[in-house]
Amino acid sequence: MPQSVPSPTTPDPDAGADGPLDRLRRVMDDPARAEGPRHMRLRAALMDALEQGDWAPGDKLPSEGAIAQAVGVSLGTAQKVLTRLAGEQILVRRHGHGTFVTGDTSQSNRLMHFRFIGNDGVAMVPVYAEAIERSVTNERGPWSDHLHEAGAFIRIRRRINVDDAFDCISDFYIDAERFAPLLQTPFEQLHRITIRSLLVNQFNAPTFAYSQRVYATRFAAPVTTLMADNRQGDPTFGVVLEICSSSHHRQPVSFQNIFIPANVRKLELLSPRLLR
Repeated sequence: MPQSVPSPTTPDPDAGADGPLDRLRRVMDDPARAEGPRHMRLRAALMDALEQGDWAPGDKLPSEGAIAQAVGVSLGTAQKVLTRLAGEQILVRRHGHGTFVTGDTSQSNRLMHFRFIGNDGVAMVPVYAEAIERSVTNERGPWSDHLHEAGAFIRIRRRINVDDAFDCISDFYIDAERFAPLLQTPFEQLHRITIRSLLVNQFNAPTFAYSQRVYATRFAAPVTTLMADNRQGDPTFGVVLEICSSSHHRQPVSFQNIFIPANVRKLELLSPRLLR
């Protein structure tokens, strides 16, 4: 059975020294901004943080409680400010999932294998990535066929919300022994990073090539449950995009399953290519 690695024991990178929450607190405490209601000061501080790029389009913000605690306001004040920013379409509030910066195409551009096309048939629609599980598993499947030298696997499961209309689910597998330090990466970082970039920067394991295939199937119960909130699409049936990635000397480096529900937006599949 998969063994979940609990995220609460890992530090929140937004809350570390000189992290976004620390900078947010300093702006709130600036004597030059001491006048006015605290909710207005928090709104201004958050707007400054977004303009400075502390949270980019598509990024998930810290929880209301974390923001309230970091800057010294009540939970109700933090909720009020985030709700108003959502009403101004600066943020997107997703019940049960958190608050995200309104997306442009920035996170869509990070998708190497697929993109969703808007109603105009040209523009890419915004996506919001949310890490929902990091676990170590011994389960066998197509990932173990590709990563054949690995005895156990780290699985990073992320929810990819598309235009706040439906979710896709991504399961990313890597060798648990080779990439064990990734289990210590603060869980919140998994919302925003491209995992392949992390493999390059921390482990010198670039993706040089990949192959992919697509097949239609009925989803297993865990995936269907995670898609239960979809306003569009059939959460029980769809296509699976299966990606086998290789590094130096064609050494297998990762395996990814992306579960895409049926009856949603037009899907553009990107051709496999050599990565540089």
